[in-house]
Amino acid sequence: MTLPARPRWYHHVDAVSATVPCEGEDHRVTWRRGKFVLEDHDLSAERAMLVLGGEPCACLHAMRLWRDQFRMPPELFSRMHTWMGDDAVLAPREMALPRELGMTLSWARDWRRASYIDKHGPLLQEQAKERALAPFRQHLTFEKQRFGSRVMSGAKVEIVPDHEPTTVTGRMDKVAVRAVATLHPRWLVDVWPLGIGVVDGAFVLEMVEHDWLRPLVRAVRWEDRPGTTRAPVVALARLEAETEADGGWHLTWAEATDRPRTAVPRSDRIFK
Repeated sequence: MTLPARPRWYHHVDAVSATVPCEGEDHRVTWRRGKFVLEDHDLSAERAMLVLGGEPCACLHAMRLWRDQFRMPPELFSRMHTWMGDDAVLAPREMALPRELGMTLSWARDWRRASYIDKHGPLLQEQAKERALAPFRQHLTFEKQRFGSRVMSGAKVEIVPDHEPTTVTGRMDKVAVRAVATLHPRWLVDVWPLGIGVVDGAFVLEMVEHDWLRPLVRAVRWEDRPGTTRAPVVALARLEAETEADGGWHLTWAEATDRPRTAVPRSDRIFK
């Protein structure tokens, strides 16, 4: 698949279809490349009927709901299917992943517009705890075992505004390891859906170059320091998809010449 110079957030998310009860039949709707598509209707004809005073069909209601859901109060999103009642069938659960990713971007935009002081920050932080903490602990366990440290005394992930750096701070010795990872909201959209939070033991902090087959990322490794301690180091790395039989990824630390082919402004990377 040929991608544009700056792929949008949805290019690495597979299309998904579902059915909606409409006009006495089950009609197919599809989410594809960021758009909600009605497979069994001529959209132009349906809109013409509305102009002439006709009633919108259930598939049109589903399309409007898809558009409007990203403006709903954040506290309603997690229980959307409950408060929708009978209309819940118009929000197919098969589309949960693109719905959640789109909502994450919506919350990140609102957080930014409010100068990072409104309620969306805690919501994003809760998402990070659910999705990023487990791979971060997996990374620390991998490094702990390599070094011979006995316990993990602390592991934390924090979502920070896009103008603040993403990094990992911490310390490892023969007794314990403790570390904190700071991530941008975009981690929840670029990294988590691809399952590349941890690759070959390294924790992926962010996507730098949006090549979904061979992405350039910033990842974390631990290096020796004086006094039998180790510290985290953030460096560029290139990921490559393994064969279909393996179904995973492989990481190669980038050389000095392996830099992003195009410079993408941070605001575009975060909010595209």
